[in-house]
Amino acid sequence: MNNCNGAGTNGASFSIMVRGYAGSYGAAKACMETGGVPEGLREYTWNKLRKWAAGALERYAGSEVSPGMHTLLWELGEETGFKVSLRDIPLEQEAVETAEALGLDIYELESADLEMGLYTFPYPEDMKLIGNTCEGRDKIVFNGSVSSCLNRPGEKI
Repeated sequence: MNNCNGAGTNGASFSIMVRGYAGSYGAAKACMETGGVPEGLREYTWNKLRKWAAGALERYAGSEVSPGMHTLLWELGEETGFKVSLRDIPLEQEAVETAEALGLDIYELESADLEMGLYTFPYPEDMKLIGNTCEGRDKIVFNGSVSSCLNRPGEKI
């Protein structure tokens, strides 16, 4: 993934790393605020997701809430260019299923206890590498073999 020439003028390259799960707090909150079972979803499945959501909100009680991953990446891109792999961003399966059931973008949803930072070797062992900084201001996002530029948060393609 680190095929960039570096960030800024000194040629330094930094790894973008995260700790925690993106969008879980927002998905859990949206789930608990939704009355009834979303169309096209079985009641049994929705009840399981609501149980997960209640536990997630309890787990995140008192935690610092941050904007969605999309916003965090956009803000990072104001300082440096980057290349990030969406598939490397840690997500909870239940959060993804909840977001899909409600027609929400998991990367736009708020997170709690999520930390994102720039690091050099040696990397923190409890963080996950999601990308690297690059020269310039290009905000490139990979989803498998497909790459695209990151849109402003809230904008649809």
